[in-house]
Amino acid sequence: MNSIKFLFCGCLVSLLGCAGSTSTAERGADAEAIRAKASQAYNEQDSGSAVKNVPETTLSHPQVGTAEESHVSLAGMLNPYVCPNADDLRGQGIADDPNSALVIAQKDIAAKIQSVVVAKTDETRKSNVDAFGRETIESSFEANTQVFTQLRNAQDAKPVATLTGAGKYGVVACMSKSDAAKPFLNEANLLQDSVTLALKIFEEQKHPVIKNNAFKAAQEMYARMQLDVALLAGLGVNFENKVKGALDLGQQNYNAFRAQYAFYYKVDDFDQSVQQQRRAVFERLSVKYPVRAAECVNGLLLKLDVSPVACSEGSLGISCTTDLYLTGSNCDGEDYFSLHAKVKGSGRYDVNEAKNRLNDNISRGDWFNEWTQELDKWRLE
Repeated sequence: MNSIKFLFCGCLVSLLGCAGSTSTAERGADAEAIRAKASQAYNEQDSGSAVKNVPETTLSHPQVGTAEESHVSLAGMLNPYVCPNADDLRGQGIADDPNSALVIAQKDIAAKIQSVVVAKTDETRKSNVDAFGRETIESSFEANTQVFTQLRNAQDAKPVATLTGAGKYGVVACMSKSDAAKPFLNEANLLQDSVTLALKIFEEQKHPVIKNNAFKAAQEMYARMQLDVALLAGLGVNFENKVKGALDLGQQNYNAFRAQYAFYYKVDDFDQSVQQQRRAVFERLSVKYPVRAAECVNGLLLKLDVSPVACSEGSLGISCTTDLYLTGSNCDGEDYFSLHAKVKGSGRYDVNEAKNRLNDNISRGDWFNEWTQELDKWRLE
């Protein structure tokens, strides 16, 4: 029995340095030796060796103790295994099979990356949020902090030790910060290219809705890129921001565009007989939309045509009708849409009563609901 205990203690001494007399220098030397083994495991992984070639240590089953105690013992045996570089991200996992243990170790690394995401994103939210909109920063923050249930590039988390004990497998895996940064670096580059493209569309496009949406997209993608840039800085990777100057200039142009944008109402010489009907349509438009009776500048140009009022007598009295036509275009006259409505008014006694009903229907009738479905599309958010 004593010899068994001696053998078991000898195993522990060789792996953990459990003898109480081990000096600090000796423990440092052990750490360096373990780091060298980890580096060798990294090199073997890079050269295409299978996981089974990673050095493996098998623990004897404890003679006494619960399964939970055995689990803790295996976790303790994993603790001394360090990564090839001191600033590598380290994870460990214990499961019933080595693959599941590796997945848990990878999730452990993912949790460490996520802690950097939360810290750096919080810093980004607290600085310059008003420049690009708090809502955009907040939504990007939520997107970036909810993706870490697993590593994006799990293949770069390499096992440096695989241990077994009490029917369980324990794995220690390591990932360099440069490897951890790869997905975020790729995303930041893609977002930067997308910002450049969106700004180009904004500057060249005359269609006001497309122009507005392009700049909004550039803002949102830039905010997302800034979160990636902050994370990369937390992982020690610098990112060259090539679009800030272009975005600042775009912001100035966008502010001018929004200040000028309106529904411009074109007033031409027209038949004086339908002046009252035209005024009724204009008033209805101006109540719901920002309509300007001025020269069109960076907006939607509206042109209204009203047909002469036609009245006829029928079995139920007199009926008057008119046709309303509204076209929308850019300031250069490029057509976007055309709307039509036929409005009626009836009178039991005379033409004046029928015309008054007609004008009332122009001001309050349901025909306008179909027009608003189109005109609402030209409101800029």
